Amino acid sequence: MSLTRRRFVEGAAAFTATVPLRAVAQPSAPPDPRLLRAIRDHLGYSVGFRRKFAIGTYAAPGRAASPSQLALTLRSITQRLGRLSANHPTCALIHWHDPDGRLHGWLFDGTGVIASGASIGPYDSLSFLLDALRVDARTATRAPVRRGSPRPPPPLRTTPTDPRAQFARARDMLLPGAIAAALTERSGRLLILPAHDTGSAPYAALPLGDAMLADRWSTLILPDIETLADPQRTFDTRLDPRNALVVGNPDLSTDPAYEWSDLPDAAEEAQAFAKIFSLPPARLLTGKAATRERVLAGIDNYGEASIVYLATHGLANSVNPMDGSFVALADGHLYGRDLRTPRFQAWAAWHPLVILSACQTALGKTFDGGTYGVARGWISAGAGQVVASLWNVSDTATQLLMLHFADYAFLKREPPEEALRLAQLDARATFPKDPAAWASFTLFGAPSRSGSRLDLPALPR
Repeated sequence: MSLTRRRFVEGAAAFTATVPLRAVAQPSAPPDPRLLRAIRDHLGYSVGFRRKFAIGTYAAPGRAASPSQLALTLRSITQRLGRLSANHPTCALIHWHDPDGRLHGWLFDGTGVIASGASIGPYDSLSFLLDALRVDARTATRAPVRRGSPRPPPPLRTTPTDPRAQFARARDMLLPGAIAAALTERSGRLLILPAHDTGSAPYAALPLGDAMLADRWSTLILPDIETLADPQRTFDTRLDPRNALVVGNPDLSTDPAYEWSDLPDAAEEAQAFAKIFSLPPARLLTGKAATRERVLAGIDNYGEASIVYLATHGLANSVNPMDGSFVALADGHLYGRDLRTPRFQAWAAWHPLVILSACQTALGKTFDGGTYGVARGWISAGAGQVVASLWNVSDTATQLLMLHFADYAFLKREPPEEALRLAQLDARATFPKDPAAWASFTLFGAPSRSGSRLDLPALPR
């Protein structure tokens, strides 16, 4: 299958230059000054994150965006949502962490802001929710242990007490004011521009009325404000799974730094994906064959392939996310810094789908504009969308979720946003009282084209 993809436009100046300023209509009422400040700050955050990927240092520019640029960006967001909603209703939630520590939110559709609000007090983090879910204790047996250190005993209690009250608290922070009520009355796709650690929240399990958010909305975490405002930043749903690169349960027994638990379910998961894709043996790497060099060579020979699937361990570093975060492979791991190498340059045109079926791949170092870690590193390298985990995930629950995702995405051809939502609902039926099992993954990147299903070659069932 021959594909032609447009390059993403880099930077705010690039997309604003494509629309004449005279096209910006004067709004009937002045926009919220705090919203304009949020947009200004998000434009700076995106520059800082591009710098972080390029040279390893995060620094947002000191020069403020001009009033005309802010107005144009605001108008572009509304117009973009109108186009994205042509065949599938799409809203956007912009978060902003103000200088006083409060978290603000604005909910947009194609007509403009439809709801807004702010946290009652200072917003610190979502650690209270993770504590309630007990995700670290429940998955301690999967986490790596430094060689020479004793492995912690398995947890005595593997079920959270009752996290509903903490999920309600998280909803009131993340969907403040009238935002939760507005989402309860609608359904569709929700694009989230995060601030601080809000991109790492299990949105699917947030309560909305007598249901949960996943019952009404698929969600996508945006890497920057340009991805929300620029119409060229759309995930191309034309994929060719026959050339995918699939990795499962690498042999990590010789790792000099860590002792890792075996992941037999991850091996079965990878084999199931390879069967769905009808992959040749060279494109499925497991055990001792799943080395860093072979994975990098497979990416180097990517051609027009458009899927990378890694079922392994992952480790996020909250201090140095580029040099310290990695996905584990045999004979050396794949670090964030490896994504800067020239072999990824072709991704600027192809924007593949990357599925990181591993622990902690949505985590990293937290900045005002969001979290920089493994998932954002892959987006910065050119991936179009990345499926990533919010904590140390269960091997068995992850296998179930990923097989449901494969069924919806690659056999039923749902776009990744909807495929993940449907997979989560199916997994919830198996783990009805355990959101840490079924709401453990999220999706990062650019929105799929409105109403488009995955465009795949015929796959055997």
